[in-house]
Amino acid sequence: MNNKTEGVKILVQDVLRTISKPYGEDIILNVFQEIKTNRDLQRRCDLLRDEIGNDVVHNWIGKYTKDLTGLNSLRKSLAPAGSFIKSYTKLSR
Repeated sequence: MNNKTEGVKILVQDVLRTISKPYGEDIILNVFQEIKTNRDLQRRCDLLRDEIGNDVVHNWIGKYTKDLTGLNSLRKSLAPAGSFIKSYTKLSR
């Protein structure tokens, strides 16, 4: 892998294929929720966390989600209890 976060990008691309468009402002949260509820995606995410670190994976999931959707940062928001994350950035056009 050329880029240490390339696996995260591929994971996000795969997750985005499972989410209907148009994407809403909570798309980053939706990506994390999809990973949490899909055993295969969760396993892949766990392997990435072991390889490059939890914080790196979580930060890059947000960045790649923003980049791949073409959306812009709107504001920070707290994630619901029980999420993989504590906060995320809401996105918009």
